[in-house]
Amino acid sequence: MKITEINKLRSLVKDNYETIATDFDLTRKTALWPTAKEYCQNISAGQKVLDLGCGNGRLFAEFKNRSIVYLGIDNSSTLIELAKKNFPEGKFMVGDILDLNKIISREEKYDYIFCLATLQHIPGRKLRIELLKNIKDQLAPNGEVIISNWNLWSSKHKKLIFKFALLKILGRNKLDFKDIIFSWKSNQGEALSDRYYHAFTGWELKRLAKAAGFKRIKLKKDQYNYWLYLKS
Repeated sequence: MKITEINKLRSLVKDNYETIATDFDLTRKTALWPTAKEYCQNISAGQKVLDLGCGNGRLFAEFKNRSIVYLGIDNSSTLIELAKKNFPEGKFMVGDILDLNKIISREEKYDYIFCLATLQHIPGRKLRIELLKNIKDQLAPNGEVIISNWNLWSSKHKKLIFKFALLKILGRNKLDFKDIIFSWKSNQGEALSDRYYHAFTGWELKRLAKAAGFKRIKLKKDQYNYWLYLKS
């Protein structure tokens, strides 16, 4: 995919979350996915957590009474405002996670780095590997990265994946294979904004992690998500 298309998709993702922020916040008031919630119980007081693509700060709810050092980063200023409102005791900041080493010092290391439902919005293999490398740089010795991505192959969007692939073959789609765009709809069914996703496979995620230099790679899959656990 050409850099012009990549930049368009990056802008689309940012604009989308600014547009739907309030509506998105309302849909993320429930508890975390059980897999993530259970995993958070492994994190001890005093350990440091970095939450990339933190959205409205929902992950922080698992740590707010446990003396855990937490930082949430998202490139949507509106979502960060909502996160601060939802969790005044948390630390949140606006920033593009693709510029992670410009946002926080490489000397700042984290025991756990979460990237939940975020990598799927990063266009192009090169940028995904670059992000994973930057994440690896921020990881403390013996630290772990937890990445989730929608399992779009088991969702209502499966047909859309094949539709975009066919359009790609016919020369009518400039996106990469397995890239799709669809609308976020309000509770009233109104299309508010287009969204970009990459429909990862488990094999592809493991290859990306290996290319980024991770040595210990574990993948799990459930009906809704792929879960990637990485260690240096």
